[in-house]
Amino acid sequence: MALKLWERISQADNVFQALRPLTYISLLGLAPFRLNLNPRKEVQTSTYSFIAGIVHFLFFVLCFGISVREGDSIIGYFFQTNITRLGDGTLRLTGILAMSTIFGFAMFKRQRLVSIIQNNIVVDEIFVRLGMKLDYRRILLSSFLISLGMLLFNVIYLCVSYGLLVSATISPSFVTFTTFALPHINISLMVFKFLCTTDLARSRFSMLNEILQDILDAHIEQYSALELSPMHSVVNHRRYSHRLRNLISTPMKRYSVTSIIRLNPEYAIKQVSNIHNLLCDICQTIEEYFTYPLLGIIAISFLFILFDDFYILEAILNPKRLDVFETDEFFAFFLMQLIWYIVIIVLIVEASSRTIVHSNHTAAIVHKILNITDDPELRDRLFRLSLQLSHRKVLFTAAGLFRLDRTLIFTITGAATCYLIILIQFRFTHHLEETAANSTNHSHPIHVGE
Repeated sequence: MALKLWERISQADNVFQALRPLTYISLLGLAPFRLNLNPRKEVQTSTYSFIAGIVHFLFFVLCFGISVREGDSIIGYFFQTNITRLGDGTLRLTGILAMSTIFGFAMFKRQRLVSIIQNNIVVDEIFVRLGMKLDYRRILLSSFLISLGMLLFNVIYLCVSYGLLVSATISPSFVTFTTFALPHINISLMVFKFLCTTDLARSRFSMLNEILQDILDAHIEQYSALELSPMHSVVNHRRYSHRLRNLISTPMKRYSVTSIIRLNPEYAIKQVSNIHNLLCDICQTIEEYFTYPLLGIIAISFLFILFDDFYILEAILNPKRLDVFETDEFFAFFLMQLIWYIVIIVLIVEASSRTIVHSNHTAAIVHKILNITDDPELRDRLFRLSLQLSHRKVLFTAAGLFRLDRTLIFTITGAATCYLIILIQFRFTHHLEETAANSTNHSHPIHVGE
């Protein structure tokens, strides 16, 4: 019974079934579309999800407003300083801005998300003409695995966080903890959407590279057959072919490729150009849809990483600010929060970097084919494709301010270290001023008495 249920859940024969995990979050309003499994197989916006998104956002704003009016915050439960109040206010401001951006783009720019899915359907139809079909089951299982991992990650994080607060004899109100938890949930859902859409593009770039790799393999076989004379032995023929493959080709995961590609490579290259153009449009739409939400997510992640580091160092340098019984809970709470935001940034960076790497690999294969083919019509098609590859490169940015690749991790690390040193210096300066003021106040009455 369980096996049959699993087979039914994991079955996916088209892009609609492969996107089932993405449609589940429409219940929260962050994926305002629905998939029609009728013969036309269309993607349409969902009125229900649109209304659910508005209700979700208004509920967050209500909890946020009440917590601000009451002056409650998680860091305020532990200790209060000028810098912690500044950090708390900054995080509140960036939090509401980030949530507004996430919900605003999810609801009012939902047509772009629909366009991403529709263009993927067109790409899959072109692949079918070439006799190829994507492994939709793998995409579905990958989406399920990502969604399950993020769900468990957030459930464990929120439960442990609440347990640590209770263990430190802190009982946050429902409104305060809801204001703390909802941004984490919404950020996770937006990152999950980004992971799913980039995975759709990455898997199609991988199949595109497979088509070019098969054309390259066909020309390698033809080239090696022409270069070898009948006087060579079979052993030398095998050694030469093996050495040539190692020099020119790159091993890749093989798909089911029909003879259409090898029999008519000019037609295949023409379709490859169309697919690449559509995939670049898809990636550009992904960037337009996610650019400001990801900017808000990375900004708030950077601030949380910075202030969490400072809170931990503040507690280490001045342990008297914390009660002895809540010190361990304090360090565990903010360390977990620090790790959570680091994981979010790494997921964003890796999703975009992997897609960019697969897209850049296309140009390398195209020029390898150009180096060994003498067919003038095929070379003309390849030159056109090469020109297209040079002008249409896949790139993901956060509102054009910085690139979403692995260099972002180094940039955030350097910036966080720099600002952390500034905060520590400011804290020591303020501490010295307080000490001097206290010394003056203690000595002043003695001076008057004399």
